[in-house]
Amino acid sequence: MSSEEPDDLWPVLPSEAVQDALSDPDLPVDLFSVIVALTVAIAENPWLPDSTARDSAGDWRRLPIPHGRGLVEYVIDPHNHVVRLTRVIPL
Repeated sequence: MSSEEPDDLWPVLPSEAVQDALSDPDLPVDLFSVIVALTVAIAENPWLPDSTARDSAGDWRRLPIPHGRGLVEYVIDPHNHVVRLTRVIPL
């Protein structure tokens, strides 16, 4: 599945843990920018080619932050057409 039309964007809701990670003043600005860009990419297509399934249903996904800078985890809720960003692990 992929999204081609802006109307097909998947809203991405950050968990409290993600909000805390992104509001950390020690998070480098360039890493923050990369994570925001990944969030936009997830909104466009939650099944990104670089993401991997965390369960057999494939609704829980992991996505590496480019250049070995960490990991983003999220769950796709196809019934409500929303993505829940559950964890950001910056390195």
